[in-house]
Amino acid sequence: MKKKLNSLFLIAIMMLFISGCGPEPRETTTKGSLKCYADESLYSMVVEQRDSFVSTYPASKIEVEKVKAREGIVKILNGEIQMFVSSRGLTDDESKFVEKTKSEVKVIKVCYDGLTVIVDTNHPAVRLTTTQLKQLLLGESKQYKVFIPDQNSGVFENLKIELLENKKPSGAFVVKNEEDVVKSVIKNKSSIGVVGLNIARESKGIKILRIGTDERSATGGEYIEPVAGYLSNGEYPLIRECYIFLNEIGTGLGTGFATYMTFTQGQTIVLAHDLGPATVP
Repeated sequence: MKKKLNSLFLIAIMMLFISGCGPEPRETTTKGSLKCYADESLYSMVVEQRDSFVSTYPASKIEVEKVKAREGIVKILNGEIQMFVSSRGLTDDESKFVEKTKSEVKVIKVCYDGLTVIVDTNHPAVRLTTTQLKQLLLGESKQYKVFIPDQNSGVFENLKIELLENKKPSGAFVVKNEEDVVKSVIKNKSSIGVVGLNIARESKGIKILRIGTDERSATGGEYIEPVAGYLSNGEYPLIRECYIFLNEIGTGLGTGFATYMTFTQGQTIVLAHDLGPATVP
């Protein structure tokens, strides 16, 4: 009888233990599956972030897909995707849409990038002012043929808003994407192109021009190279801020990956790609 009571007691304790534990959550900040969309300008950096994160947290699976800025932002604001790493912030129209729909999409600054002006390696130019670039884009100067990616790209939107004061770059030849800008510049020897810094750094057959403003100093003006330090301190004339857009219910793998990118290890990867860290000194 005593033996039977002991067995019943043991079974009761096990039942209490099992019911107290509950099922293990399917997804946490370091476990589960996620599809992250990345701007073409930042794709290689985000892929390296993913590889580092998955290596640290092997229970996570993250797929990275390349899209253009407008594409990614439309998808995130419409609730079609969970995460997008963008080379630009929201336009006025996109911000109004967020207010109207009371969207709860989180916007997190991740790094500073630079629009780079590229030429063929044999091109004689080594520098350009923002005024010269503006004149070329508006068709007021015919000194060089200029190539830029299409209106869905972050480059196009950044140039239009930040440099051209919302005027269309009617003097530019618009091609499909940033890779096509590089190809067009190599093919047309007397041309220039505008792409994101990572695309320029990873491309062969081109060189990056130093950029200056028309503000003259005692030494005759300064032309700045797009390197991490000048991006983070704001000295490079064609700087742009890059963001993570997160549309996630609760706290899941998207939150974990975004946090990773904005903390020390992720910002070290940002720096390794010559971009300016935005959240860690």
